[in-house]
Amino acid sequence: MTLGRAELYLVVFIAGAAVLAVEIVGTRIIGPVFGVDLFVWAALLAVTLGSLAVGYYAGGVLADRRPVPRLVGGVVVAAGLALCVSRWITSVVLGAAMGLGPRGGPLLSAVLLFAPCLTALGMVGPIAVRLALSDALVAGRRVGSMYAVSTAGSVLGTLLIAFVFLPAFDTGQTVVGIAFMLIVTGGVSLARHWRAAALVALIAPALALGSSPPPLPSGVEVLDRAQSLYGAVQVIDDTNRGVRFLRADHSVIGAQFTADGSAAFSFLHLLEAVRFARPDAKEVLQIGLGIGSLPRALEHAGMRVDVVEIDPAVVRLARSHFGFSSRGRLHVEDARTFLHTTDERYDVVLHDAFTGGTTPEHLLSVEVVERVHAILRPRGVLVLNFVGFHDGPHAEASRVVARTLRAVFRNVQAFRDSDPADARHELANVAFFATDGPLEFVIPSDATFENARCERAQRSFQRWEVLKDVPAGPLVTDANNPLGRLQLPAAAQYFAAMNELLPRAVWLQ
Repeated sequence: MTLGRAELYLVVFIAGAAVLAVEIVGTRIIGPVFGVDLFVWAALLAVTLGSLAVGYYAGGVLADRRPVPRLVGGVVVAAGLALCVSRWITSVVLGAAMGLGPRGGPLLSAVLLFAPCLTALGMVGPIAVRLALSDALVAGRRVGSMYAVSTAGSVLGTLLIAFVFLPAFDTGQTVVGIAFMLIVTGGVSLARHWRAAALVALIAPALALGSSPPPLPSGVEVLDRAQSLYGAVQVIDDTNRGVRFLRADHSVIGAQFTADGSAAFSFLHLLEAVRFARPDAKEVLQIGLGIGSLPRALEHAGMRVDVVEIDPAVVRLARSHFGFSSRGRLHVEDARTFLHTTDERYDVVLHDAFTGGTTPEHLLSVEVVERVHAILRPRGVLVLNFVGFHDGPHAEASRVVARTLRAVFRNVQAFRDSDPADARHELANVAFFATDGPLEFVIPSDATFENARCERAQRSFQRWEVLKDVPAGPLVTDANNPLGRLQLPAAAQYFAAMNELLPRAVWLQ
């Protein structure tokens, strides 16, 4: 029995859709453990291309040796089964790969989890072309049409995964759905060619749905979770330490003590100290919400805080589990878009966008800083939180940020969130204060503080000034942005710090 051309085109179309779907879903599987950054995308792209290359060659060899109709259905079923296996072993693979760090870990994970499925999908095209070739005079047309249909499937798969399935379903359900689609497609093809038993493979996706991550340690609980367009977001309670965390992929973007709801990270007290530099400030813009500690603190000081946060899942969880509320307006959009469209003016802009161990570099260019400068009122202050090194061989990222700010503002000072003499080459939060006027922090004798930790930080941080003398060098611009490269050492050390902050099982949830 021959394989109809329509059936061949359908199988090729679905296989093409699955290739891009697997690649995109891969970021959702690897990202929560290693962060969705350059290394994860590079690993997935390299593994996808390498696997397809192997599949193209192997498929061509197999098709020449045994050009039978059931071959194409068999490799599609094999791809679906391989994806089911990857679902079963995900926690084991990611847990083992964490020891290789943020570079080797994503690559090994991508190879073990996705290379078998992608190799099988790569075999589909050459097999389909071989089965479709009955007349050498139209060989070029047949080959071209097969690859056109495969690419069309990839386009549709990309759009459906990104715009429909990932926003609506969690990652595990999406993976099982792709596997089910492949097994049904290949199984039906096999059944039409005397291999009806192949449909037994349909039980594999059902079994894959039952797989689960490793158990959490005693006293640690995931209270809530969301799979947003930007990654996995979770609320994690650690009753052993009395701290509640907000996790976004492989980052902790906020934490508070459960006893009193106060901020658990000291750098926030440095940012809050802007109230002593501009005690008359009334309107504040915060870029990056976290858990909402800053709006609460500054509104107690009489300020109204507008917030720009790109991830609606972060907003929802901050409200429901961390008590976030604000008298100001909330804008759920990319900060850069907001900055270029708003006509509001502010006394203070707080810039605290951070994920995966780095600050998004497109939010640190001189063009963005100039736009912030434009929406600030006279004597307005930009406060920027940057995670980096203030000294040592990896301090250039912090220096280039300092130079960029000083190219726009006349007065820029930077303060570490702890004594610079302690672990001077270690990663830390550096708070930049930038203004065109004088910058003086005057703490009244009757000033009130959130708690003793807050008072200690705000009375001490002026002694922790860093980056006073920065050598000349390049700025961060849209056309020439070196921060992606310069922040790599910070990302690597941040990755290790997160693995110490929370148990490994948390990151595998």
